[in-house]
Amino acid sequence: MLNCKLTDNATGYSLEVSTLTFDIAGLQVVPNPHKAKDNHPDYHVVYRTPRGNMMRVGAMWSAISERSKAAYFSITLTDKNNKTWRMNAVRNETLPDGEWAVVPLAGGEPEPIMVSGTLELLDDNNMAGTIESFDFSFDVVAVESETKSDENHPDYHLEARSPGGTIIRVGSVWQAESQKGNAYYSVAFWSPRGSQHRANAVRSDDAGDANIFNLIPLTERREAEGENAFA
Repeated sequence: MLNCKLTDNATGYSLEVSTLTFDIAGLQVVPNPHKAKDNHPDYHVVYRTPRGNMMRVGAMWSAISERSKAAYFSITLTDKNNKTWRMNAVRNETLPDGEWAVVPLAGGEPEPIMVSGTLELLDDNNMAGTIESFDFSFDVVAVESETKSDENHPDYHLEARSPGGTIIRVGSVWQAESQKGNAYYSVAFWSPRGSQHRANAVRSDDAGDANIFNLIPLTERREAEGENAFA
């Protein structure tokens, strides 16, 4: 998952991008001088290479929400790992003038993965722990959702930090109960390479602490019991 901020400036817009593996500042969003059709982008997203040349890495369209009639921007961006992201840049009452919050669109199907790690339930009812696999390991915190309004919405937002320290939402956590009545957590997360995965966090018989939950891969049997998605 990634965290972005879009800011208005004198010549267009600037875009900052942070992921689990890198931070990019100074992306410029400039008007498209060659727009000839409605579906052509209104802006190009460009990056200055080490030699000072401008390289196009994405595009941005002006749009209007059909439901709220609010103006927003639709953005596509290819990152340093050659993964292409789709995002919306939206305004809300908490943001300063000239600044947009950028929300990644979390489409696609989760991929099977071997995973390890722990989540520890803290005194404030939030959680902290790690998520690991063959080629990555990162620290996470699970913060209680303040906006849950539906039983399908996650109970926690899963967050981590970029190399530059920016907080990034990397997934969601739901409280759940097994058919045997055992409490566990269903976890959906994005890896540093941008792939989407799911796992369960269960109490271990030998953990020695009832507040520690071990991450285990999601088997086909567990997946058949019900599926959650990012929300």
